[in-house]
Amino acid sequence: MPNAPKTRSASTDRLGRRRFGRRAGRCLNALLLLFSPLVLLAGCDLGYPELIVVNQTDDTIQLRNISFNGCVFPGVLPYGEATSPLRCLPGKEPVRFEKFDAANYCRDQAKDATVDGVCPCDGEPDPTRADKGLVNPKPMWFNYMTRTRHRLDYGDLRVIEITRDEMEQDFSVVGPYGH
Repeated sequence: MPNAPKTRSASTDRLGRRRFGRRAGRCLNALLLLFSPLVLLAGCDLGYPELIVVNQTDDTIQLRNISFNGCVFPGVLPYGEATSPLRCLPGKEPVRFEKFDAANYCRDQAKDATVDGVCPCDGEPDPTRADKGLVNPKPMWFNYMTRTRHRLDYGDLRVIEITRDEMEQDFSVVGPYGH
């Protein structure tokens, strides 16, 4: 019956357009009210600056617990490696971190004969001089920071390279000796 008159269903208006029922419209409005603050908050978070830190110190130096203005990069960062990008609060301050120098640690261990099998570069250790209490067999990480106060603003993506010349000991934080 091609010429039969078309009847309207309950979900269309006079012109044949689909319409939502009152209940569906109210649910849609409630969902919009519920999720619009979340969208706004996510939009603010996306504007925070991103930071990447690169260890360019020395092949015997490792860095850990790198922090900048409220964000912390957990874990150890070997020489030549970079952190993953991390969103931080905007601001201006130095990058803070803990440093471990494996070459110095090894030299001290060999000089004091505290670890069997580790010999000093200038000959054999003197067994009569060995004092197990001089150097702790557990490595110590010392607090350092960059000399430069780096500035990050909203929307920035900054790569900061930490070099030997750019770091100094950080005495504002308690060190491994407790002072």
